[in-house]
Amino acid sequence: MKFLLTLTCLLLLSACDFACNSGTANGKNSFPLPKMSEDFAYAKIMEYEKFGSKVPGSSAHKKAGDWMVSELKSYGFTVLEQLAEVKLPDGKKAPIRNIIGQQPGKQKKRIMLSAHWDNRPHADNDSDKKNHSKPVPGVNDGGSGVAVLLSIAKAIHESKITTDFGIDLAFWDTEDGGTHANPETFCLGSQYWSMNPVPENYSAIFGINFDMVGRKGTIIPIEAYSMYRAPELISKLKKAAVRIGTQDYFSDERIGQVVDDHYYVSRGRGFPMIDLIYMTPDGKFPPEWHTLNDTSEFISRDVMKAIGQTVLEMIYGKDDE
Repeated sequence: MKFLLTLTCLLLLSACDFACNSGTANGKNSFPLPKMSEDFAYAKIMEYEKFGSKVPGSSAHKKAGDWMVSELKSYGFTVLEQLAEVKLPDGKKAPIRNIIGQQPGKQKKRIMLSAHWDNRPHADNDSDKKNHSKPVPGVNDGGSGVAVLLSIAKAIHESKITTDFGIDLAFWDTEDGGTHANPETFCLGSQYWSMNPVPENYSAIFGINFDMVGRKGTIIPIEAYSMYRAPELISKLKKAAVRIGTQDYFSDERIGQVVDDHYYVSRGRGFPMIDLIYMTPDGKFPPEWHTLNDTSEFISRDVMKAIGQTVLEMIYGKDDE
């Protein structure tokens, strides 16, 4: 899954020439703004769970990928698929199926929203060692990001909102099969895409990655690489949360750098990207992380709605600055 690093010296560089700073992200839009449905998000996460553990190469993985493609097309998104093979830490090869849903239109300016959709092949954080060789359900760690992105796709489609930018939804594969001894063995799907982007030469105004954004009690802290790379984006997100009353879901607490998909995409493609990821107040991932307990039992409709709607407000809402 992700790998947490402590950065001892981060310069808070203004590394962005964001269109959102000049008003582009809020320009030429028609109202009402897209509205995300918490019930729809919960229904999607339940569908995701029913496929079983989506370990790359498994039948559950193929069925879930086909389902996601069908869902995106039903909301009017053009779907591009990137198929490849990568080497896992044990030397074996694994397939990659990155799925990119593009909002149709001729807008050259793009905004990327992303999440990984695969599940870890071994529950190595489970308290029962007998479960360490079993794949995890990954309902929060994988499923919550998928559910939020699909809900955002539906909300955008139904709003019929028009803008001078387009939204791209990236579902990264083979994110969660790495070893903690080497963080570079995680996020293989986004690493591959960053070096071989689809569409070719892809760039965006900015990006937002969703990871573990559905658990009850979730409050999103400020991740270090996000703050280093895109402090303006974090500020925009916080202001959007205040405007719609979801500020309690976003903390001012700082956590170290999480080597997650946003890191490789931003590093590889050059545009700023932030990571919305949950950690407990003591700086740990939730107790179900990488265990067989990562199920829908711990999922909250309200959390998914709050996080997804805040991002929609950040992108489409009126910023008075």
